[in-house]
Amino acid sequence: MPPKRYLQKICFLGITVLIIASLARAETIELGMSTALSGPNQLLGQAMYQGMKACFDETNRRGGIRGRKINLTVLDDGYEPDNVLTNTLQLIDQQKVIAIVGNAGTPTAAISAPLANSRGVVFYGAFTGADLLRKTPSDPYVFNFRASYRQEMEVIVRDIINQGISPKQIALFLQDDSLGQTGFEITKAALEKTGFHQSDLLLVTRYPRNTLAIQSAIETLVRAQPEPEAIIIVGAYQPIAQFIRFAHRIFPNTRFYNLSFAGASLLSDALEGIQGRIYMTQVVPPAATASTENAGSTNFIWREGYFAAQVLVKALENIDEEITSDQLKTALNSLGTFYLEDFGVLSLGSNDHQASDLVWLTRFDHSLKWQEVRSDRVGK
Repeated sequence: MPPKRYLQKICFLGITVLIIASLARAETIELGMSTALSGPNQLLGQAMYQGMKACFDETNRRGGIRGRKINLTVLDDGYEPDNVLTNTLQLIDQQKVIAIVGNAGTPTAAISAPLANSRGVVFYGAFTGADLLRKTPSDPYVFNFRASYRQEMEVIVRDIINQGISPKQIALFLQDDSLGQTGFEITKAALEKTGFHQSDLLLVTRYPRNTLAIQSAIETLVRAQPEPEAIIIVGAYQPIAQFIRFAHRIFPNTRFYNLSFAGASLLSDALEGIQGRIYMTQVVPPAATASTENAGSTNFIWREGYFAAQVLVKALENIDEEITSDQLKTALNSLGTFYLEDFGVLSLGSNDHQASDLVWLTRFDHSLKWQEVRSDRVGK
């Protein structure tokens, strides 16, 4: 074959491949996720991914969104901010996603959310309650499903005060990064609402992210006078479990309070044999029983992913025109107030980019399950 004809054939084949790839993508709705699939926090990312995927798979089995199937591409960032930058760029520039969904963690959201927002790509349903995703006014392309960490902390502090515990006898055990700093700031704000304005008196201990280095924190708490009656914990489940195992024996009368990010199901598995005085806020209601179709449906993180995905599907179904990130943004802003089965009343609008304000306080009981103490609809 002459060289010219050969080159023409190669070009034709290349163009054909690009056309086929473009047509295949046009028949799907491309969503992306960068999350922890490896490392110490991998079970958090995996549960969130599996919950969202279960909902999208159900939608696809019903025919998708007017015949278009939802395709969710997930990339592993190991809960490290450096990795999430590469992943987010890949999802936007190569996968051409219309939304990045369900990312796990505050340090990673601090990188991926501003990038997605600046590129005009919806950033939705991240597994974090951090303030950086809840600005006033809202970032136009950033939407949240869950209640905020600030709302969770108000429920925790209210319960501590109701137990007759003085704020001066509260200690903190925090992850040493933006998540932990958020934990300190929201604790301070919640205490100020009760009239306590001496947050400098709080005993604050920390551990490095993605490690189990808790010894320094334990030693500091042992030396504390008076002994803390409540310890507020903000971090990931593995170091938290390690910390509680030691501190639970050292402080037999102390109550331990955790934010939902710790992962209730994961923490309970790691705390087998320990009973009493362990509390956690949840942003989804406990499940009475597991679904026959989805074994992970009693896992709080799995449920959060599933519920969040249901809201996203509802918005996609309301798009009559071409499904783009801008159209999805408009659809999310137009949802208004609605009821989600097995969850409750939700609301999204142009001035409110957080769907839920509900928080459940749960207690780890002798059956190794998290039992609801009460639920609160907390103000923003």
